[in-house]
Amino acid sequence: MKSLFLSLGVIAAVLFACDKERELRLDGIPESVKQLTGDNNCTCDPRIGLFRWDDRLLYVHWFIGPACDTITSYFDEDGNPVELNADEQNEFWEDKELVRMIWVCGE
Repeated sequence: MKSLFLSLGVIAAVLFACDKERELRLDGIPESVKQLTGDNNCTCDPRIGLFRWDDRLLYVHWFIGPACDTITSYFDEDGNPVELNADEQNEFWEDKELVRMIWVCGE
């Protein structure tokens, strides 16, 4: 019986630690970017990353689902939308450097 309670305690601690880790990853992220994590529809595999490109930091919300027709969103460090023309978008995807993954749907 003691081992059952110990096992339940360990499981609860692990689950609490995972929730705490998720909160910490979103700490300091602009609210406009955090709001994008609220959709639990993972069909098109949405994700958010922080990238260094062209001497600036950009939050990027993109999708990797192969059968999805989606639009990538770019945000500056303060969470303001950034418009990139087609050439800039191509250059971004060629030259970007991932600083850290912020969110992956379902994880």
